[in-house]
Amino acid sequence: MGAVLGTGRVGTLTRVALTIVVFLLLLPSHALAAAVAKDTSATLVETLPLPTTLVGPESVAFDKFGDGPYSGVSDGRILRWDRADKGWTTYSHAPGYNVAKCMAPKLHPAELTESKCGRPLGLRFHNTSGNLYIADAYKGLMRVGPRGGEATVLATEADGVPFKFTNGVDVNQRSQHEMVTATGDSTGRLMKYDLTTGYLDVLQSGMTYPNGLALSADRSHLVVALTGPCKLVRHWIEGPKAGTSEPFAELPGYPESRTT
Repeated sequence: MGAVLGTGRVGTLTRVALTIVVFLLLLPSHALAAAVAKDTSATLVETLPLPTTLVGPESVAFDKFGDGPYSGVSDGRILRWDRADKGWTTYSHAPGYNVAKCMAPKLHPAELTESKCGRPLGLRFHNTSGNLYIADAYKGLMRVGPRGGEATVLATEADGVPFKFTNGVDVNQRSQHEMVTATGDSTGRLMKYDLTTGYLDVLQSGMTYPNGLALSADRSHLVVALTGPCKLVRHWIEGPKAGTSEPFAELPGYPESRTT
């Protein structure tokens, strides 16, 4: 199995986003948006409030049974919605997670506690195995089994350069690969992680603030969101253009963490 990763720098931080299958924010026309709004009933919308001491989420995921959502939150845990009778329950956390310290009231800036407790930002299930792949801002690329619990760290660097802010993940459900991006200035990288060998391949470097990606339905290319430049780029992974990138769309806003 494989994955694609990206890294970049935001000030002194580097974000890495891991991605499996994501379709990025192509905005609907005004007519389509109006039609969707007209057909959307408030009775179809359910609010799932987090406990008041928590912030996040940045990403949500559903398992192959449609259960969830699962979401990472600011104290380093990944929570699962267990329906209204149980509400949110703890599903997973990073290695070395200390409940007393990480779940205590925040007396210090979030960056200080998150760097120790973790901050899961990107989530995606591999449907066949039931494993959940996690892009943690501080811990790197992680994986947890279908029963949850403590996650295993899979990768924290590529070509000797550490991840400093892993941001998103997506999984190729057919080819055993994971797609990953990392955000920042013009030092961002797009990478592929092979889940069988553990090999991490840098597909493209020098990207400007990559912040989420999506694998196309035919698995031929990735669409990567570049937040600062307000654009999407397409990176070919199969076919005669494999290994090359090209503009995909100019956007009126700042794309981030796109998934499907």
